[in-house]
Amino acid sequence: MKRILKGSIAVFLLLGLMLLGCNQGKMASIESQAQVYTCSMHPNILQNNPGNCPICKMDLVPQQVTATHGSADDSLNVLVKPTNELVISGIKTLRLEKGSRTAEMSLKGVINYNTNNWKSVSARVSGRIERLYVKYSYEQVRKGQKIMDIYSPDLANAQQELLFLKNNSEAVLFESAKKKLLFMGFTQSQIDQVLQSGKISPTVSVYSPYSGYVAEYSSNTVASGLSTQAGATRIGSAASSGMNEMSSGTSADAIPSVQAMSTGQVLQIREGQYVSSGQKLFDLINTDQVWAEFFARPDQLQEFKQGIKVSIQSLDIAEQHSEVKVDFIQPYYRQGVNYSLIRANLSNSNSAWKVGQLISVLKQSKVDGHWVPRSAVLQLGKRYVVFIKRNSAFVPVFVQVNTLSDKWVDIGTSLADEQEIAINAWFLVDTESFIKAERL
Repeated sequence: MKRILKGSIAVFLLLGLMLLGCNQGKMASIESQAQVYTCSMHPNILQNNPGNCPICKMDLVPQQVTATHGSADDSLNVLVKPTNELVISGIKTLRLEKGSRTAEMSLKGVINYNTNNWKSVSARVSGRIERLYVKYSYEQVRKGQKIMDIYSPDLANAQQELLFLKNNSEAVLFESAKKKLLFMGFTQSQIDQVLQSGKISPTVSVYSPYSGYVAEYSSNTVASGLSTQAGATRIGSAASSGMNEMSSGTSADAIPSVQAMSTGQVLQIREGQYVSSGQKLFDLINTDQVWAEFFARPDQLQEFKQGIKVSIQSLDIAEQHSEVKVDFIQPYYRQGVNYSLIRANLSNSNSAWKVGQLISVLKQSKVDGHWVPRSAVLQLGKRYVVFIKRNSAFVPVFVQVNTLSDKWVDIGTSLADEQEIAINAWFLVDTESFIKAERL
């Protein structure tokens, strides 16, 4: 009897262990089927619920669990597919947007002298400089300001002739003598003083016929030191600070050079120096009107016509800007340069714009096209790439860029309207490989 009881207990225990093992197997199977979410860029991030990656903020995607049973892929296409030809990701996608966008072209430039406002002060008579009132470069001179006292025998003879004709009542010759003194640099008040006093002044004051800053102009030009190599392009802004920034201008727009002027130096003329009739004493530069100069590449030149408006913005002072019209487009290329100089006249009566000041020149226009965000376009040298979605993966393809705007890129008919495109191409780039894009 005892043997029967012991045998029954053993059977029951065996059955209980078998049932417990089955239940544990089912629980393990259920747990293994629980969905786990991970980040495409950071596979070490695992979560039980959907969300965002705490590192790169990308959307988490379901983790692919490899089945323990099933037929093997003997071609191994998934394993050996190069990372620069296929990217598996759950990044968001978008489609082309048709319509108009405001295309903004941004170029760099510089404020330069308006050479039409350069005046030369020359000696109208020969003589000796007794006193000089202007002595330094960039000293400001107003029209009618006394600039020197000069002794001239020619002026003394002209004054003597004027007094002689006055006393002899020769009206025609008397008027001619007045005009002669005016041409020699006399003012009307000086002529009246001679007539009233009846005396000849051996030393005569010379007054400036123009307003401006004293300078001795050199025909040589100096580079501003900020000119950069042309040819490298990007989409969006005017200057390039990295591969992931794109702009509508050139990545390194050339900056025109500023005319060379000697500053703070003593002028070449001296007190006691003899000058001859017609000799240039110095130049006067008037900055009430200056030039805004900038360069445009051949593909950008078609956007600029004489008379169109552009916006001039200071790079250093945000509130300093002005709307001006294009006044001149250089009709030739300089040696070794493949871009043209564009110039606009800029009013500067308050002297707010300084010669040599760096500026940004903006031109806006409405353009129709097929648009994608600039973040979706990746630039490889002179070519552009987007990532299109095929099944659950992204494949890079070349596209043609027609128009560039502030935040959008017109790729024309490079892709079908219903094609899905990765919203951010930079998240799909493997930095250790070079992208091999397809041609569509």
